[in-house]
Order: sequence, then C-alpha cells, then structure tokens
Amino acid sequence: MLKQFLKECQEILQKNSQTTSIQKLLLDCQNNLNPNDYSLEFFRDLYDKNKEAMQIAIIGQFSSGKSTFLNALLGENILPTGITPITSKVCKICYGDEYILEVVYKNGHKIPQNIDFLHKLTRQNSQNIDYFCLYAPILLLKEINFLDTPGFNSQNQEDTNTTLKILENVDGIIWLTLIDNAGKNSEKQLLKEFIKHYAQKSLCVLNQKDRLKSQEEINLSVQYAKEAFNGIFAEVIPISAKIGLQANLNSPQKILKNLLSNLSSKIQNLIHIENKETLLSTLESDFQFTSKSIQNTSQNNTDYINLIKQSNMQAIFDFITHTIKPKATLSKEYSTLKKLKEMHILLHYQYHKTLLCYKSLTKIFINHLHNTTLKSQTHQEKQQQIFNNLYKTLDLLLDSLAQNIYNNLEKITLNFPIKQKSLFKEKIILQSKEVVSLPLEQIKIRLQNQDSPFQKDFKALSAQINNFCNLFRDLVEEFSKDLKSKTKQWQDKEVQKQEIYKYAPNSQSFKDLQHFSQQYYECLITDFDKNDLLATSNLQSQLHFLSHFLTLNYNNAIESALNKLDLKLKNSIAKHQENQDFAIFSPTLENIRDYLNESFCFEPLQAQLFGPMNLLKKTHSQFLKGLENLTRDKIQLINDQMTNLKTEIDKIIKNLQIIKKFMNMEPELLISRQDTKNKEV
Repeated sequence: MLKQFLKECQEILQKNSQTTSIQKLLLDCQNNLNPNDYSLEFFRDLYDKNKEAMQIAIIGQFSSGKSTFLNALLGENILPTGITPITSKVCKICYGDEYILEVVYKNGHKIPQNIDFLHKLTRQNSQNIDYFCLYAPILLLKEINFLDTPGFNSQNQEDTNTTLKILENVDGIIWLTLIDNAGKNSEKQLLKEFIKHYAQKSLCVLNQKDRLKSQEEINLSVQYAKEAFNGIFAEVIPISAKIGLQANLNSPQKILKNLLSNLSSKIQNLIHIENKETLLSTLESDFQFTSKSIQNTSQNNTDYINLIKQSNMQAIFDFITHTIKPKATLSKEYSTLKKLKEMHILLHYQYHKTLLCYKSLTKIFINHLHNTTLKSQTHQEKQQQIFNNLYKTLDLLLDSLAQNIYNNLEKITLNFPIKQKSLFKEKIILQSKEVVSLPLEQIKIRLQNQDSPFQKDFKALSAQINNFCNLFRDLVEEFSKDLKSKTKQWQDKEVQKQEIYKYAPNSQSFKDLQHFSQQYYECLITDFDKNDLLATSNLQSQLHFLSHFLTLNYNNAIESALNKLDLKLKNSIAKHQENQDFAIFSPTLENIRDYLNESFCFEPLQAQLFGPMNLLKKTHSQFLKGLENLTRDKIQLINDQMTNLKTEIDKIIKNLQIIKKFMNMEPELLISRQDTKNKEV
C-alpha cells in the first residue's frame, strides 16, 4: 500500500514537472476561482488543448481532385472519388483503431456506417446529416486531422457559412485547384473575399501538374498563380495527387506490409495440414517466396522515391511542418488564453450583474426610508390636526359640563347667628344671608343618566380616540405594502433576470442570490412587520386606555367633581357659621372647571393629545427611528453579501490581469521556444 502511494506521488510530481507555463497558469486560475463558478470539463479541455491534433481544412472546387489529394496525403486509398454529397457536408478525417465512417445527424444521433455509405447519398437524402467523421488507423492522423469542407457554393449559402465557420478555428488551410485552371477572375474574387484574412496559414495547391508537358510550363503556371493570388496564400505548390497516391500505394513499406500480411495469412491456413513433412515443405516455400520478394523491393524503393519526387507531395508536408505547425502551436496556446480570458470576462460580468442586483435592493430600502420619512411628516401634520381636534372636543365638553353645573347652582337664604354686644351683656341675633347651593342629586341624575347628551358626547369622543389608531395603522400598512411590493418585484424580475448572465450551471453567486431572495421575507421583511406592529400596538394600547378612561370613568369623574364642589360649599358655610370672618364660598365657572379637570385627569390627557411630545409625535418618532435602524441593519446584511461578491470579483480581476500579461508576453516566448526547437532539429 505504501509503495502504491509513493508511486502515485511520483506520478503526480512527474506530471507537474512536465506542465507547460500555460498549464500552470490554468491550474493557478482554477485554484483562485470558486469551484462552482466553472466546469472541470472546461479547464480539462484547455489543459489538454496542446495535445490535440492540428486541424487542417481542405477546400477545393468541384473536380479539383480533392478525394485523390486526401488519399495521397493519407497514403491510403480510403476516400471514394467522384462522390458529390461528401462535398456538401463536412467530413472530419481523424485517427481511429479501424476504418469506420461515423454519420452525425442534426438531432445529435451518431450512427457508424461503412465508407460505401457515401455512394448512396444525394444532397436531398443527406439533409438531416450534420457532418461525417471518418476514422482510420493511419499514424499521420494522430498529429493532423483533415477537414474536408463543402467549400464556397454560390448556390447554397449554408455550405459557404459552414466552411467560413471552420476556417476561423482551423490551424491551416489548403486550397486545392487545377494547375491549368488556377487564377481565373471568378476564383480570384472568391479567394479575396473569403481566404485573404487567413493568408498566413493558407496554402494553394495546384493539382494535376502531370498534365503539363514540361517543368517550364509548371513553373509558368506557378508564377501566374502567385501573381494572381498575391497576398492570399503563404505559398503556392504544384503537385500531382494521382502520382503521389500511386507512390504511397507502392511504397516499399506498403509492399513489405502486404508481403508480411500475406505470409501471416498463409501460415494461419497451414494449421489444417496434418502431415508434418508437407507442412514444413510448404512453410519453407512460403518463406523463400517472401524473402525473394523483400529482396526485390530495392528496385521498388527507387521507383517510389522517383514517384514521390515527381508528385512533389513532400512539399505539402514540409509546409505543414515548417509553416503551419509552429503557428498552430502558437495559435493553440493563444486560443487557450483567449478562451480563458473570455471565460473570466463572462464570469466577471455575471458577478458584476449580481452585485448590481444587490445594489438595486439596497436602493429599494434607502428609497423606502426616504419616502416613508417624507410621507410620514406630511401625514403626521394631517393626523395631528385630527389629534388636536380630539383635545379640543374634550376641552369643549368639559367647558360645557362646567357651564351646565354652574347654571344649575341654586341660591338659598340661611340665618346665621351674630353676636351683638350691649352695655351689660352679649346678645345673639340671626342675620339672613343668601348663599350658593348645589342640588347634588338632581345634577347627578341629569349628568349621569345614560340618555344624558353629555354622556353620549363623551362616548362619541371615546370612540373617535379609539378609532384614531386605524388612521395610523392604515398609513403604516400603506408603507409596508409598498416595500413588500417593490421587494417582491425585485425578487421576481431582478433575481430571475440574473439567469441570463449565469456562466456556470452551478454558479455560486447565483445560488447565493437565489437563497437570499427566497429567504427575503424572513431576513428582511419580517422585522419591518415587527416594527410596524410595535408602533401600532403601542399607539393602540395608549389610545385604548384613554378611550376607556373617558367612557368608564365618566360617572366617577362627575361624581368626584360634584362631591368635591358640594363639600367645598358646605364646609365654607359651616366655617362661616363658626366665624363670620370666614368668607362663604361662591364658586365661579373656573372653579367648577378646575374640579372637572382634576376628576377627568385633564392635564395628563392634554399632554397625551396636545403636548409638544404628544402620543402621536412619540409614535411617529418611534416608528421612523425603528425603520431607520432596520434599514441600516438590512443594508448591512446586503453589504455582507456584496463583500463576498467583491472578494470573488477581486480574484477574477487578479486572474484577468495575469492572463492579459501572459497574452502580451507569451507570443514572444513561444516564437523563441519554437526557434530553439528548429535549431535543435
């Protein structure tokens, strides 16, 4: 077990030591990001991009010998010639363990077919096919994949669009044309329109040079093509695909492979021979024949070299090796950096949009506090007027009560003994005086009767005080409803809108935002409801107390005020009887009102309803203070989310800065690295 662990560690160390600078950059970027913000497949594809085979597109007009040319490049006669439909669909030729044609349909289905399947196709019955993939066990295909493209078809724009899309992403382009037909104005115009942008990775191949009579004619054709295609191709090369294919099919290696294959087949067939002498004799004969055939391949080798030279196919491979391959390596690494940069830009955009989404929620709460404060001040002024009217009504009711009691006071005549001194003795005489009397029972019955207009007026005032809370509650509910509406709208629209900016399927920022918005009522709105309820319930309890106090205490207050007034009157009369110097109390309207104020607790009620810090002002102040504190707390809660986002954004920006710096430096490094390799070769 320890040995296995050490072996795995060694493999990891070895792998790390073999990583390129870009692969190290990919690992660093990956480690800096949240794992939910990218797919492992994305980084894996970028990490392995340099291992991919070069992609070379082959474009040729009809009857240019494209199938023969591809067969010559591959060294095998595997592509059928004269098949039109294959030119209307992309055919990717890549390495596989066996010869097989994979047909990929537009619905995504992949069906393996024999290569002869191509003979049965027409443009009509191939409409549902997306592209072909031809696998072949040819070593060259491990390094190079060829893309047989539809080309530029003036009668089918879809073919042209498909080819243009391929040209943007391939490492090299080979334009195949007939040597005696190259340079026509129509062809030149076509190439200037579509190929000129890719001149550095494009090669013009003039096929069927064997049709010309001399090397001089070939040179003239090449010179003409170079002038006609000036600035369109990096190189113009004349070849004979037919001779090149013939050479490859009859190469010493191919002949040797066929001889050994035939010998192997013969040996397998000998297992049925039971006689040993016959078996040995046959084996000896087969070996001798194969041996002589191998010895005769020297002449074939000379023929092969001559044919290869005549075909000029080696020039194609030299162009691929010395022109396309170095640029392909650079292109792959630059493409890797470009995709990595694009991924970070999109991720940054997603986080930026998420950040703006949180800011919009912050703005909702700030605006809610601002608008509620302004509206509350306006409504408070209106409500204060109503509140003042309640006080004024109570004041008028007490004035009316006092006036009614005062009007019902009676004057009676009482005889008071007065001591009168004479010469010999003190004489007591009776003196009549008019005094104020309170018909206590009569007034009580009139004021405390259930049908008493005063009692009804106090009950009406009590109801008005009690119902006043509804005004405040309606106002608070209006504010709360507005906040809930805007927050719900934010949840339904702003949060859902983030879906279109989401880069990774399991985006962490989007998951956090969704969770935050789903819990918005608990973590945001509930506390606002509590603040509304606290302010409303406090006001309601205070007003409810005042209302019940006026209703339930009415009779007691009347009783108390009248009893005090009656007692005052009787006490003053009694004291005056004892001592005429003591003045008899004659109540004024103000005196009666004072007794009523005391019995009805008018001063505390006045402070609650009319004072500088009356109950309404206190409630509004409490409500706005609570709202201000809650808004601050909730904004802090949102800011915490935004801080986490900004931390991730900083990581993305840091990665972007490294990537941009790498993109500016890497081409020079790659070029110098490639020059070093070329010198070593």
